[in-house]
Amino acid sequence: MAEEMIQPATVEEPPVAENEQVKALLVLLKENDAPGWREFAVLISHMTEMERQLADALDDLQGIHERLQEVQNQSLKSVLKKNYQSLQKNVNTMHQSVSELKKQIVEGCKTILEDFKVRGSIALNGITRFLHLKPALETVQKAVEKSTQACDRAVSRIDAFSKEYHKAGLHLKNMGHALRGRPAESEVKGTGWVADAFKGGFKLVRHFSSKVGQSAEQSLATLARLEYAAQGRSSVLEAMREQKEKAEKGKNAPSPSRDKESR
Repeated sequence: MAEEMIQPATVEEPPVAENEQVKALLVLLKENDAPGWREFAVLISHMTEMERQLADALDDLQGIHERLQEVQNQSLKSVLKKNYQSLQKNVNTMHQSVSELKKQIVEGCKTILEDFKVRGSIALNGITRFLHLKPALETVQKAVEKSTQACDRAVSRIDAFSKEYHKAGLHLKNMGHALRGRPAESEVKGTGWVADAFKGGFKLVRHFSSKVGQSAEQSLATLARLEYAAQGRSSVLEAMREQKEKAEKGKNAPSPSRDKESR
């Protein structure tokens, strides 16, 4: 069965930071000094970096696929194909998770902007809706973990195959030496440039996948700060409102009767 190729979709569309709804909301949040706007801006930067690293991983995965078609040794090709397909599946899951995360962010921005037209600046408190991104970010982390494990397995299997392949080759070569009365060789050659090239490809995908995971981890930490900032600001505003209401009640309260005071 031919491998299904993953296209680097993040390259074909602008990153989340360049989305019009996202940019518009960031401007509004900053202008109104909305609670958590700085944290939200940092979250968008992490998300943009995540998309960039994922695009690099997809490009390297495509490079592995193209080189795979040129391998002549069918035994090596079989090993590479199996590991490529396993990695492709995990990177595809990671890609889908990041795409869903981006969709949630864009839709959330769109909702707040529409609400802003109706209710004004109070609608900007709806930034807390982005706290619900946590499950999606955790899904990205799990996909990254599986991707890096697949890369490690691929490199290990390539090393094991190359070692056995060259041992078998050395054994056949020594059989020929024995027939000719020549001394046997004991040195086993390295993995070979073809195997090394594929190992390098898998390691690159692992590197960029790990970077995606780091961005996801940073995003989760930023979400925690966003929650704290939003709730903290809300608590302060609520306390200010309560204090104002008490002051107004005090002003409107009836004064004690002077007659009663004089008695």
